[in-house]
Amino acid sequence: DSPYFRDLFQSMHQNSHTSSSWSLMSGKDGEEVVAHYGCNTWGLEQSLGSYISSFLTKMFETEKNKYIVWAYNDVGLILISELPIWMTNRSLYVANPVSQECVEIPSHAHLKEVSCPLGIATRTENGILLDYRVVLFDEDLRLLIYSSHTGLWSLNTVDSYPSALYTQSPISLHGSIHWIASTSHSVDVVVSIDLYATGTSSVQCRVTSFPDFGQHPKFNRSFSTCQGSLMYMNIIKVDGTLEDKLCVWRLNSGEWQLVSEITPPFIDTGFEYIQLGTNPFDAKTVYFWNMNHQTLLSINLHNGKFVFETKLLSSINPGLFFHSVVLPQWLYRIPNTMRMV
Repeated sequence: DSPYFRDLFQSMHQNSHTSSSWSLMSGKDGEEVVAHYGCNTWGLEQSLGSYISSFLTKMFETEKNKYIVWAYNDVGLILISELPIWMTNRSLYVANPVSQECVEIPSHAHLKEVSCPLGIATRTENGILLDYRVVLFDEDLRLLIYSSHTGLWSLNTVDSYPSALYTQSPISLHGSIHWIASTSHSVDVVVSIDLYATGTSSVQCRVTSFPDFGQHPKFNRSFSTCQGSLMYMNIIKVDGTLEDKLCVWRLNSGEWQLVSEITPPFIDTGFEYIQLGTNPFDAKTVYFWNMNHQTLLSINLHNGKFVFETKLLSSINPGLFFHSVVLPQWLYRIPNTMRMV
């Protein structure tokens, strides 16, 4: 809680972010697929997935199978939902599995209706977590938002996002929640809602088309994160040459920026790969899973180097999508909820 210690700690480790602990987690069963840990910053002896799994076991004991980590946050928090997720009046928790902090979200009359968790957004300032907001969809696709600052739920209507529910679990970054949805014309788009937009009392929503709009990419569309940005990659035919290339983009201020494009060798040898995502600290390192040989493929887009590895923590289901879970530079304390009567 000491600002002096926090500033000293962060100044000592400002150049060590590339060795931070991170994991790739499967989006449906919560299994850890790839893990990098033991970094100098915190000296963790286990992977982040191990901390999450052990925390759930400790917290819920014999009821562990009744709860699921529904969303991950960029400041190290997780949103835990009681199963099934469409159950009315179920329990919700916000937790930091590394520091073992956990807060139960108070119930509300709206939660007695059918609702589905969307994600958790946060607001930080000078190393302090000021507020978090838990967001759910109700059956009419309205947003139910809980604020830790007020301790209250609110009901919000956002008219500008597609009516279809998300096709990938949402990603939380910098106070916004992003997810992939389908329009009425079955076109994939990125939907972003800013929970902390200034100068307005309503939730701000933005819909962004994918950079390969109108094409037929090899992979189902999904995105990951790298250094605080949304990342998207796919194999498409490049204009002018009609050559298949693996392209990687970064979303910046609502615009997609091309990071790199290469011709990977597996394009010509048959397609038996699943995309896992980008490295959380290097946008030019990407990961794939070879289903036939059960191996992890990492591609260094800086030099075109391909590395095959067999050290995965669990097997991979072809129907899954994946989350990059990264330990932040500072272990934020969960703020105390202020209940307003």
